[in-house]
Amino acid sequence: MRVAFVPGSFRPDRCGVSHYTARLMAELEGRGAACLVLTTEAAAAHHARRDVVAGTRGWGPSMLATVPAAVRRLAPDILHIQHAGGSFGFRRAVFALIPTLRAVGWRRPVVVTIHEYGWWEWWPPLVGRLWRRLGPWGEARGLWDREDLWLLTGADAIIVTHEGAARVLAERLPRVAPRVARVPIGSNIPVLACSAETARRDLRLRFGWPPEAPVIVYFGFVHPVKGLETLLRAFRRVVDAEPRARLLLSGGTQSLALHSDDAERYSKKLKALLRELGLDDAVRLTGYQPEAIISQHLAGADLGVLPFNDGVTAKSGSLLAMWAHGLPVVATRPAVVPPELERAAWLVPGRNAEALAASLLQLLGDAGARQVLAARSREAAAGFDWPSIAERHLAIYRRLLEQHGQ
Repeated sequence: MRVAFVPGSFRPDRCGVSHYTARLMAELEGRGAACLVLTTEAAAAHHARRDVVAGTRGWGPSMLATVPAAVRRLAPDILHIQHAGGSFGFRRAVFALIPTLRAVGWRRPVVVTIHEYGWWEWWPPLVGRLWRRLGPWGEARGLWDREDLWLLTGADAIIVTHEGAARVLAERLPRVAPRVARVPIGSNIPVLACSAETARRDLRLRFGWPPEAPVIVYFGFVHPVKGLETLLRAFRRVVDAEPRARLLLSGGTQSLALHSDDAERYSKKLKALLRELGLDDAVRLTGYQPEAIISQHLAGADLGVLPFNDGVTAKSGSLLAMWAHGLPVVATRPAVVPPELERAAWLVPGRNAEALAASLLQLLGDAGARQVLAARSREAAAGFDWPSIAERHLAIYRRLLEQHGQ
């Protein structure tokens, strides 16, 4: 079985969806599938690997000529689009990719995984206000949807990664329900740290911190929506009460969502806030790090924190990585809380430094509560294991190939 993935601009060092795709490919290849990536010229040049193939300069309208040609040349058994708006530069031509493939004679199965869904609406300029009626009208008939146009209605199978997207999809496109499968994402960092004791020691030695220092770790891309300003203000309160405490911001600033000068400006803004709060000696920003180092950070810390402005969901690779490492996690509450998140994370309101600080201090002072939460983290992580995720993908692929007589 040959599977070609289309994940947008394939940069695992700058994009969570790309990182997820790379992990999924590795798991599938370990089970006998042959995988490749069809991406932009720039991303393919960055990797310089035979399994990362250039199909387009970018994701504008010209890709509707070049990508189908590349797909026909590569002739995979399955084409699997990994869709999140940011990974395609928020360009909309990808919405027409499946109809274009069918128009040029491509008949093999196409799968679409939606990593983000339900938060915006496509607004065609030539139709204007009429689209407010046309959008829902077409959705009820399975012709298109207001967010991704023909991307989902044209797919042979749709994979949703979290409950929020599944709920919105069911409301908007009831006719595609037989083609929808719920498959969660997995941790984007494997557990590589040799032991918690060694990780604790090495983490504190790496940053010159005292051996007994309580360490709180944030892991993920550094971005304005992640609530890091709130976290720093909360941590100022933590240090006032517990001067030995340290905070590690483990993750890169450059990403597909925030890059170049914008990323530099945001990094400078955070560093200025650190100086303003007098936290230079208590906080470290690591930048992008290899998986082994991230695993050490997660295994060696006392608490994980994910202070996202709009709440954390179970589709967060950072959350799943913390759970996989058995780390007790303080996270901001999303609008809809799945059961596993309610049980396995200490939830606080978003954008509330006082509440966040109080929770961090309470857990730092209660080893028993941390142990209970750590055990629940490991239990929750078991529901997001990569072998199960890979097998569920293979089952979907095999079913589609059988239906298509392949």
